[in-house]
Amino acid sequence: MSDCHNLEKCGFVKKYGESKALAVKGFVAMYCMSEKQEECKRKEYKQKNGVPPIDEMLPNGGMIKD
Repeated sequence: MSDCHNLEKCGFVKKYGESKALAVKGFVAMYCMSEKQEECKRKEYKQKNGVPPIDEMLPNGGMIKD
């Protein structure tokens, strides 16, 4: 399976890719580079609302608390 087409412009990945690198890499491997892409809550949100969710929303639908 190919990588998610939203991966390079994903606000979550862009904002937290360095500061929370280990966690982000885990989510990217689990959701963005596998068959779980269709379960990504960020992707679902964008499809439903026409705009991306806030950067703090995780692929599983949870929220990052700084």
